[in-house]
Amino acid sequence: MDTQWINFFDISFKCQALALAVVLLLLIDFVRSKKMPLRSSKVFLCFMSVCLFNLFSEVASIYTLYNYKTVPPLVNRLVHTMFYCSIEMIAMTLFLYAFYLIGSQKRFSKRQTLLCMVPFVIAAIGSSFTDIYYVVDERGAYSHGPSVTILYTSIAVYVIGTYVLMLKKNRDCCHTDVADVMKRARITVAVGLGIWIVVALIQLITKYLLISSIGNCLMVLYIYLFLENPKRYEDEETDTLNRQAFHIMVPEMLARKKTFWLVSFTVDDNERITKSMGYDLMKVILRTVANILQTVMPRSRFYHSRSNTLSVFISDREQLDALLKKAGSADFEIPYCGGSFRPQYHIAVLEFPKYGATPDEIYDTMDYLVSHHQKHDNGLVFWVDDETIRNKNYSKQVLAVLTKAVREKAFNVVYQPIWSSEARRFASAEALVRLQDCGELGFISPEIFIPMAEQQGMIDEIGNIVFEKVCSFAAENRLWEKGINYIEVNLSGMQSVDPGLPAQLSAVMQKYGIDPKFINLEITETASIDGGELLDANMKSLRSLGCHFSMDDFGTGYSNLAQMARVHFELVKLDKSLIWPAFGENPEEPMVILESCITMILQLGAHIVAEGVETEEQAEFLSQHGVSYLQGYFYSKPVPGEAFLEKITSVVK
Repeated sequence: MDTQWINFFDISFKCQALALAVVLLLLIDFVRSKKMPLRSSKVFLCFMSVCLFNLFSEVASIYTLYNYKTVPPLVNRLVHTMFYCSIEMIAMTLFLYAFYLIGSQKRFSKRQTLLCMVPFVIAAIGSSFTDIYYVVDERGAYSHGPSVTILYTSIAVYVIGTYVLMLKKNRDCCHTDVADVMKRARITVAVGLGIWIVVALIQLITKYLLISSIGNCLMVLYIYLFLENPKRYEDEETDTLNRQAFHIMVPEMLARKKTFWLVSFTVDDNERITKSMGYDLMKVILRTVANILQTVMPRSRFYHSRSNTLSVFISDREQLDALLKKAGSADFEIPYCGGSFRPQYHIAVLEFPKYGATPDEIYDTMDYLVSHHQKHDNGLVFWVDDETIRNKNYSKQVLAVLTKAVREKAFNVVYQPIWSSEARRFASAEALVRLQDCGELGFISPEIFIPMAEQQGMIDEIGNIVFEKVCSFAAENRLWEKGINYIEVNLSGMQSVDPGLPAQLSAVMQKYGIDPKFINLEITETASIDGGELLDANMKSLRSLGCHFSMDDFGTGYSNLAQMARVHFELVKLDKSLIWPAFGENPEEPMVILESCITMILQLGAHIVAEGVETEEQAEFLSQHGVSYLQGYFYSKPVPGEAFLEKITSVVK
């Protein structure tokens, strides 16, 4: 080798050695790390392998070029053709990687596969049958010619195609985690490809300085660190893959177009555990569960898909049965404070694509099962079936109707008259909310949409709408002049602890000229116990205005007598579940309980409203035992405003 070429050869060789070392280390780390079985990850592995092959072929091409006098021309041509084809393969595999990554792991159709191969085939044929010219002089060495021109033209096609993919919006990735990954993926691939292009342009300008290996190395390193690093998706708390990995994996499983089962292990008493024992114990529970389940499926990837849930994708029915047998019978004893703790849990099994063909359908079903699985008596393992999906879809439709109703304030208020056993007339009423338009769903019970409104954070706005309608109706018809002493308005648990509640209610009452004494606010027994200092502060502020309070549904919740002694209620409403058994087939013990509750409440200085009164016998008994107010179908169902006005002005019952 001539001495005047040594400097250029030395620089090129060092670039090659450094690039080879970096790419080889990244490839080894990627293969050995725990990662998701994504199509894009498999293509990225091919991409890294092609880059490594390109680096080896570039070393070989530099060697044959600088030793052209001793290397046979055919060998030199073959080595350079391999080198150019490997560059083409880099561009093609990067395009494929971007396609799977941005396209939610969707597969190539046959037509798309053929179109993708066209530039590569043209370049390969062109490189084989067109001329390559070699320049070797005192400044260095490089190659050029029609073959190289064809190569760069086809590479430009792949580069343009990759950037087009980066700009194309993916309408399938609605989930936040997936959308964030897609955004980062677009930026990372675009920047990585941009680095490669910049280095390639520098080499085109300098010609003699062969540094394309540096461009390859920097591109692979950048994409690996910012996008494909498997450690980004590891969940150290549970030694599984994290939630973001789960949401990325869902489209991949659906794209395979094969039956699979999503098995989710959910800790049901997570709120109690985290509040009383700390979140660290929840991590220990999930880690213990993952270790036990991985003994059945050591090669499978488990995902920390929710704060209290581990999930796994299974494509084999025998594996599924083995996992369920192990999980359903395992005794998950968690060490705690020198003893052991057994968490309450359930296992949900969802079959796809039978019960969901899109990621959103999977997420909706998982979210639905969190609050509805316990309503089914199927033991620890709950299989999603047609009925589950129907109920889920119904809930989704109800939510749509409810959301629209909140937006348009499309609620009706009905009134159930309350009979005064002392005055022998209707003296009050309870205001109840109804959806104005349920569409094709028919009547939707408040027992369905009120809990949903609380879960979705809509209950405060609904409460405000109802309260304003009640005040408007009372003022317009001057109900106090028609013998109505007060109207009962329900407060949800969330409303009752809202610091802005007193100011909001006061503003509405002032707007319609309603005396606060005319308003009685109903608070459920559970809310009165859980409300704490915020509820106490709100009750104090509203009482200072003149409002009264009643404890609703007494007998259905905690029945915390100490709370009743601490917080005074002007009214206590006996739930029908406390009254009806006393008039049933075996009334002895229920009657003792009912009479004791009535006596106790009266001794505490509160008036009593009996709910669910449906017979004359019940009405007579309750009146004789000091119950001041009676409410139920024996007197009236909840009725619209006009019917309520007719009811309270009709002949006394």
